[in-house]
Amino acid sequence: MTTLDDIDAMRSNRDVDGLIRALKDEDEFVRTQAAISLGALADPKAKEPLDRMRNDDPGPSAREAAATAYRWVVGRGAKER
Repeated sequence: MTTLDDIDAMRSNRDVDGLIRALKDEDEFVRTQAAISLGALADPKAKEPLDRMRNDDPGPSAREAAATAYRWVVGRGAKER
């Protein structure tokens, strides 16, 4: 199980792969924070996992966070073109 301190460390270290793994954590709040962190980092690798999460996660706050983060990632990609 991932902790919120782990999420903070992954975000600080730009550990996108670790944050993507945390999207599958059993704790909805951890998944929510991982999604928000991925959105803030806006790495294109996060687009597909966030898209799945915004449609399939059982937790409403996690789905909402994933949807917001997905928009950030997609928006950042559009600005860089």
